[in-house]
Amino acid sequence: MNLDNKLNGIPAIYYINYDHHANRNEHMDRNLSNLKVNEYHRVSASKYTENNLDEWKHLLLDIENYKLSFNTAGYSIICIQLLQNWLETTDDPYLIITKDTIDFGIIPYWHFDWNYLMENIPYDWDCIQMGFENIQCIPFYLHPIMPAHTFGPSLINRHYAKKIVKLHHFDGQYKLTNYIANMNFGGHSGTVDYFIGHNGKTYSLPLFPNNLEFFAKQTKKYNFVHATRLAYYDWWKCEKIKFSLDEFFNYGKPNDLAMIKKTSNYIPQYGFKK
Repeated sequence: MNLDNKLNGIPAIYYINYDHHANRNEHMDRNLSNLKVNEYHRVSASKYTENNLDEWKHLLLDIENYKLSFNTAGYSIICIQLLQNWLETTDDPYLIITKDTIDFGIIPYWHFDWNYLMENIPYDWDCIQMGFENIQCIPFYLHPIMPAHTFGPSLINRHYAKKIVKLHHFDGQYKLTNYIANMNFGGHSGTVDYFIGHNGKTYSLPLFPNNLEFFAKQTKKYNFVHATRLAYYDWWKCEKIKFSLDEFFNYGKPNDLAMIKKTSNYIPQYGFKK
């Protein structure tokens, strides 16, 4: 393993960034450059927002049934168009799609590299979610995606990218009201938290938390991100030595429960202070 350059061999990274979030763009560019990532791209999220809704609402198929915010719809369309463009302009077998708030400071605590990861993920994967938050718990091992996991850095293969586009793109319009049975998502697929991870065989690995500096303090979102980040760092700095890499890259083990951390344990009002 190459523990001096752990991201050597990682595929192209596409991060989604609003134009007015220049600090986040600088954060991603600086860190990816310092980590010697060979290829990464910024994708503007500002093309479709509530501020210019009249210019793009015609892209929404079944708009009368869309119940989420139009900023959410615009962000979703940006992600689908990103995948469309990648499929049309490259022959790459994989890509990574992510938000612009990754906390890269956790990488020094990993005890494996990118090639080891690729050699140890299940053969049937469509998507590997490499960062997520969950208001209930974080399993610190590879596992099938859980309903409450949020969208985070995701490794997607070409077959799955085609499937996502096919499910949501129809003759120049985008249908974000596809019916789903999981009522945790309101019965429809109109959010990136759902359609990136829940339309195929997705496994989750807790590798990247979010960077706290990009979230407003004393908000529910900040507390949620803070608690999740503490759980990640607690695991990677202190707990990982108790388990083997084989245990980290497998699930259904007798000791799965010992590798799960409750998010609530890291929220200050529950007694964890840091």
